[in-house]
Amino acid sequence: MSQGILAMVSSTGCSQASALQSLSDSLHIPHLHVQRSMDDAPRTDCLLTHTGYTLSMRPSSHLADVALRAITDFHWQRFLIFYDSSFDLRGLQLFLDEATRRGLSVSLQRVDSTVSSLLAGLFSSLPTEQLNRFRDLLRRAMLLLSPRNAKAFISQVYSSLNNYAQITLP
Repeated sequence: MSQGILAMVSSTGCSQASALQSLSDSLHIPHLHVQRSMDDAPRTDCLLTHTGYTLSMRPSSHLADVALRAITDFHWQRFLIFYDSSFDLRGLQLFLDEATRRGLSVSLQRVDSTVSSLLAGLFSSLPTEQLNRFRDLLRRAMLLLSPRNAKAFISQVYSSLNNYAQITLP
């Protein structure tokens, strides 16, 4: 502390975050901000500028808009969302509401550290026709996972699909 303030970390509402951003910019101090809303959900619509010294540590509620835009651009009617315990689904509620309003079919699947058992169970229990539909559906999936779980998940899906292809091909 003899060198002064090294960084500010805050978890506040939008008005306080704007004031802290202004202070951090004027003093050239990094500011790490975890966005919070009034109901303590970790996403909110704080309109902080993306210049200066403030870094928002959670995606804003615009995640729903971005996800809907991507799904609309790809013309997806059915898709999967894989999530893990590091992702807070409260921030996804607006997205799910809008997807339902548009008549889109969304399947949520929680992924934990035993990704391989989830996939092994699916690939061993489903008939071939359903497996083919599931493979097709995996092409329309969003991953809301920690980096470690995303890497493990993608590796396991790739491995499982390759093993499945080797078994079913003559």
